[in-house]
Order: sequence, then C-alpha cells, then structure tokens
Amino acid sequence: MMSDINETMNDENIVEPEEKIEESYSAGGCGPECTTKRHAVKRLFSDSDEMHAEKQMLQVGVLAFLLILGALAALYFGFFRTIPDFGARYGTYLIYITVSVVTAGVGIWHVKAYRHTFNCSLGMMAGMTIGMIVGFLFGAIIGATNGMFTGSVFGMFLGMFTGAWCTRNCGVMSVMEGLMAGLMGGLMGAMTTVMMLNDNLAIFMPLLIGSVVVITGGMTVMIYKESAEHHQNIKKSDAYEMFSFVSLLFILAILTTLVMVFGPKSALLAVY
Repeated sequence: MMSDINETMNDENIVEPEEKIEESYSAGGCGPECTTKRHAVKRLFSDSDEMHAEKQMLQVGVLAFLLILGALAALYFGFFRTIPDFGARYGTYLIYITVSVVTAGVGIWHVKAYRHTFNCSLGMMAGMTIGMIVGFLFGAIIGATNGMFTGSVFGMFLGMFTGAWCTRNCGVMSVMEGLMAGLMGGLMGAMTTVMMLNDNLAIFMPLLIGSVVVITGGMTVMIYKESAEHHQNIKKSDAYEMFSFVSLLFILAILTTLVMVFGPKSALLAVY
C-alpha cells in the first residue's frame, strides 16, 4: 500500500520534458538565452549608463569609419586620381582598408576596456583573436597589392604588436599567444591572397572581411558574457581617450594606404 502511494506521488512530481521546455520559454516563444540577448540590445541603445564600454565601442567605430572614409576619399580625388589606373588597381582596397581598420579598432577598444578583468584563459583568447585579425587582414591586403614579402612583413609585425599589446597585463602566456597569432596571421594572410591572384580574389576578399567581422562580434560577446561580474567596475573613457584612439586608427589607415601605393612590390605584381 505504501509503495503504491509513493509511486503515485513520484508520478505527480514528474514533469514531461516538453512541459519543462514550454515553461522555460517566454510568452513570445523565446528561451532564456534569447531573452537575455534582447535585453542586452535594448540596454545598448538606451540612454542609461549601462553597457557604456559597448556604447563607446560603437561610437569609436562610427567616428573612425567616417573620418577614414572621408580622408581616403579626399586623397583619391585630390592626389591618387592622377596616378594611372589607380582606381582599377587600388580602389576597392581603399574600402577594404577602411573596414579592416574599423573592425580591428572596435575589437581592440573592447579588449582594452575589459582587459584588467581578464583571467589567463580569456586573455589568451583575446590576444589570439586580435593578433590573428590584424595580422591576417592587413597581410592579405598588402599581399594582394604589393606581394608576399611586403604583405608578410607588414601584417606579421602589426599583428604581433597589437596582439601582445592588447593583453600585456594578462600574463606572459597572453602576450605569447598574441605574438604567435600575429606571426601566423600575417604570413598566412599574405600567402593566401598571393596564391589567389588568378583565382577569384575579388570574390574572396569580401568573404574574408565579412568573416573577420563576424569573429570580432563573437569576441565582443564572449568578453561581455565572461566578464559579467565586472560590469560595474568598467571605467568609462573620456572624450580625450576616444579622440586619441580614433587618431591612432586614422594614422594606421593612412600608413597602410601609403605602404600599399608606394611600398616595395614583388616582380609577380609587376604584371598586374
């Protein structure tokens, strides 16, 4: 008799898996993870002080994009247009430089804002991502226009520097990860575009940059979620710091453009 009562009580406490799933979902058919994302997006575009690091990251990205795009357009119509076949050879790469600098810049800004909260593993992941993004993108762009040597050197050293600098306070393992990712990314980026000069490079470049944009977005989400307990301790940057960072991105874009146009070129690129 007692065993029958216990079995009845256990059966009443059992909830079917489908019922559990339905109870965990909101009225709009969105699970807890989706609901959290919606709330984060609302906070990102609200007037409150929440997510100020992410809001400033977007502001830096927009300002840098407009400034760099305007400066490169002025250079093109004021000077570069007089160079024979400049538009056909370098026109699209000016756009790639703008998007690449802005993408790398917003990622670096976000890492810079949170890096004092990183543990070793998160610092290694951030250093690897930044080093790879910067090294591969700029190595690929300069490799496609100047050849393997110039692209490899430019992308390699730029990726190694940024990857190590971003996470330098997270320990020597994070610095090493940034250095190795920058080294590998710079070499692989230049080699990839040089090998694809006769194989739909014009189609590949937008796909490459789009993929890197997605990776950068994933990195920012990872940092925000993994540093949830430190959100209240993230310092809000002032206007001077934002202006200085945007100026550095502007200098990087101009430097990359000058290397692309006037830097040494391999014999292979002489026929293009």
